[in-house]
Amino acid sequence: MSVHTWNDAVWQRLLLLRKQLPHALLFHGRAGIGKLALAERLVQLALCENPHADGHEACGVCPSCHWLRQNSHPDFMKLQPAALEESEPHAELAERKGPAAGQHISVAQVRELTQFVQLSSHRSGLRVALIHPAEAMNAAAANALLKTLEEPPPNILLILVSHQSSRLLPTILSRCHQIRFALPNPAAAQSWLTQQGIREADVCLAQAGGAPLLASELADADYQERRCGFLTGLLKMNAADTLRIAEHHSKQPLPDMVHWLQLWVHDLASLRLAGRLYYQLDYEQELRGMAGRANLSKLLDFQRRLQAARASVQHPLAAQMVLEDLLLEYAGLFE
Repeated sequence: MSVHTWNDAVWQRLLLLRKQLPHALLFHGRAGIGKLALAERLVQLALCENPHADGHEACGVCPSCHWLRQNSHPDFMKLQPAALEESEPHAELAERKGPAAGQHISVAQVRELTQFVQLSSHRSGLRVALIHPAEAMNAAAANALLKTLEEPPPNILLILVSHQSSRLLPTILSRCHQIRFALPNPAAAQSWLTQQGIREADVCLAQAGGAPLLASELADADYQERRCGFLTGLLKMNAADTLRIAEHHSKQPLPDMVHWLQLWVHDLASLRLAGRLYYQLDYEQELRGMAGRANLSKLLDFQRRLQAARASVQHPLAAQMVLEDLLLEYAGLFE
């Protein structure tokens, strides 16, 4: 399992910690920059029974390495939302769309973890647990985890991976050794995307806010076709178009449309205030032409409205009505 090149420095830092690993590590940073891959590599190295002579790599052939590949290691437990267990979607997209049914880590799962860490190791080594994404724990689950963090049994390693560490309890943060992951250099990220066969790497990277793993998913042709179809409708839309456009896109996932609208409006506000474009590089000319016509006060208010809408966008009572309402307010930005 390779480390993405932009995370080499973090991996070297972890290797220095290996002789005195804390009982709990928190990997935090933007979604889509490789935190989970690095956590899984550390799990493999921590459980390997015959690591390479330099201690930097798991052997890949011992019983522990074999069991990990088969997802059957008796000294390893992974906690994640049921939705991820059922379909294993990439966490980057799941996180972007926000919480929904099956996207929480329950108190029952954490209680199972508590029982797991109290048992003796099957292989006379560490017992390791990986919690991902950590902010998916509901309040009861987070509080249940605290006891283990406060009074950890010997020979355990808990690795928490979080895309939004601000959503974690301060008491959890204070009991973990925190490892922060930064966004990679844009040139390095674009180079990696190009090597993966991603066309228009700079455009996809901008949409992903600089996160290369997320950018590789956003490059999906169907996703880009749906996105462009929606954004093109925003170019010359007025209040009279609201019902027609909302009906035309009524079958689209509402979380996607709210997300696209958020990035679009953010770029309009940024162009109006600072002359800078962040997300929609493939619509730069159109956005620059529209920014000067937008009512700045309404634009900033609408940004806040979209942020509030995102919190409840997964299960609206009537998706088309929500979209109509948002598009009507958007059209009013240019009146």
